Amino acid sequence: MPEGTPDKNSELEALKLKEKYLEVINTFATVLFDAQSIHEIVWAAAKLAIAKLNYYDCVIYLFDKECGKLIQSAAYGPKNPQDEFIKEPIKIAPGEGIVGKVFSSGIGEIVNDTTKDPRYIIDDEQRFSEITVPLSYKGEIVGVIDSEHPDKNFFNEQDFKMLTTVAAMVSTKLAQAKANQELLNYQENLEELINEKTLELKQQNQEKEILIKEIHHRVKNNMQIMISLLNLQINTSDSPDEQKKLREFQDRIRSMAIIHERLYLEDDISHITMDEYITQLSNSLLASFQSNNNIQIETEIEAIRMHIDYAIPLGLIINEMITNSLKHAFHFGEEGTISLSLSQIDEQIVFRMSDNGAGFKNNSDESKSSFGTDLIEVLVNQIGGKLTLKSDKGVAYEITFTPEQS
Repeated sequence: MPEGTPDKNSELEALKLKEKYLEVINTFATVLFDAQSIHEIVWAAAKLAIAKLNYYDCVIYLFDKECGKLIQSAAYGPKNPQDEFIKEPIKIAPGEGIVGKVFSSGIGEIVNDTTKDPRYIIDDEQRFSEITVPLSYKGEIVGVIDSEHPDKNFFNEQDFKMLTTVAAMVSTKLAQAKANQELLNYQENLEELINEKTLELKQQNQEKEILIKEIHHRVKNNMQIMISLLNLQINTSDSPDEQKKLREFQDRIRSMAIIHERLYLEDDISHITMDEYITQLSNSLLASFQSNNNIQIETEIEAIRMHIDYAIPLGLIINEMITNSLKHAFHFGEEGTISLSLSQIDEQIVFRMSDNGAGFKNNSDESKSSFGTDLIEVLVNQIGGKLTLKSDKGVAYEITFTPEQS
């Protein structure tokens, strides 16, 4: 062959090596694309991609920070007789053997004759060639790829180049999987923390509700004691006028006591169901005026849940209105009807109370300007309401107000 003429066989061999190199890289890119977890990545690399290199065996080690050793995590060849199983897996400390040395140094090696290298560690059997490259990403060594062959001088620089490229691809994919796993762990930990805090807040709220319910219960009991004390005072008084005023005071306390009693029974400690409350309140007032036993109370009350900031003033208003009707609208023994209604239109609450009694025109001026009617006006202003009053055939009250959202 003339001097300077290219060796066609050498060029052909170089092209074949380049083709094999590209085929291996393409295979790795394909099998690694769908692998997501660390387990899937190392086994896909070992079983599907390494096979393209026609190596006798291959073991992928990953460093375990907990035990501080390199652990055989995937294999191809004699160490992997079936499925994703590693036969008699071993652990190697950093710096121990060829694998441990490459991990510590971060520099890959080819050993052409393992019998001459004292670092060589026999795993499942003695082999005479070994190639080892580190798995590293952004300066962090996470493991190694190690392959052995029964023949001496089996591996060459082309193998080293291909395995180094493979290791870089695996390392990048492992870093992505690790980041995804850390993100998943963070999300799980965050969800667990949120659940713990939610449970803690729920328990605190339950304890708070129990405490507040107990407070309502005790307030109601204290009011009952006040009612009983007033009853004793009424029974020992010789003044009808004094007895009348004390009973009115009793009824006002009772209207609030019923609120606290119902709040103790409610699931929501800040809101009360008005239909049940108004029915109980009106029946209680009717019973306290036993002489007017021909009076009936008709109700048309929607089951509106109202905050106690509005329910308590409204309860006192209803107490005064019913009391005024029972006291002034009907003569002794006269039949009559008191009508109560409560409804909600959009955000506005409408309360109406009327009776078919005599009306204010047949009552004295004193009844028109009594403490009860003054109290009604004060309480209506307290809830930001509007009061209208008609007195023709009986008395008709209407109160409209819009509770603030709470």
